[in-house]
Amino acid sequence: MIRKLLLLVLALVLVCGLALYGIWVSLPLLLGGLARLVPVMWEEQLGQAVVAGMTRRSELCDDSATRAEMDRVAGRVAAAIPSHPYSFRVLVVRRPEVNALAAPGGHILVFSGLIERMENGEQLAAVIAHEMQHVVQRHSIKGILRALGLQAALTLAVGDVGVLGGLAGNLTSLHFLRGDEQSADDAALATLMRAGIPPEAMRRAFANLEREQRGQTPAVLRYLSSHPPLRERIERIESRSAAWRGPAIPLDVDFSRVCGGLAPHR
Repeated sequence: MIRKLLLLVLALVLVCGLALYGIWVSLPLLLGGLARLVPVMWEEQLGQAVVAGMTRRSELCDDSATRAEMDRVAGRVAAAIPSHPYSFRVLVVRRPEVNALAAPGGHILVFSGLIERMENGEQLAAVIAHEMQHVVQRHSIKGILRALGLQAALTLAVGDVGVLGGLAGNLTSLHFLRGDEQSADDAALATLMRAGIPPEAMRRAFANLEREQRGQTPAVLRYLSSHPPLRERIERIESRSAAWRGPAIPLDVDFSRVCGGLAPHR
């Protein structure tokens, strides 16, 4: 009797284990399918909640000069992305952290610490292009679904975007899968080349971060902790952009007009 009971328990554990494994393996597909069903209008509301939850109003550089510079960069990049339903808005956050993130619906946050490590407008455009791809490929909404789990799925199923927005606003970060980061890199590189921005800009942007990473800069390490190794990304960019011949169209950014005056890396 005891032996039969043990066998039954082991069988149940095995079945449950296989079921959980199946769910884990199929989770990216399930989230991807669910994310595609989310209306863009809902994404925009979720993005606003994420931005409000991650930043204080006093930290946002929302002056007209900053908006003009960011709108010009964002417009150049967005125009080179094939058909998409998003109206992108790039917000600059005055913080020393080397960080940038894509919230759902087209909201891009770029921290002043990252801008200061870029050498020119083209490198900044490369970072923004990468974040835009997270939005276009709906990695951002999938990240929220992963972070919030079953509760997010249920609120979406009943159409209660207000509740989901409240949950999303409590997130302190959005994490993407390694495959998401690679896909965003590849698509961003293609976007830059269509926009007339040399792929070298993306390579140099990552090389700058890699150089500071070797110096163990804490702010840089926080940003890179959720990304694939920079050397790997740089090599992938080099291999995929070797055939590019231009023409290159300059993209100047007046950093002195951004967030009250930032000093880019030289």
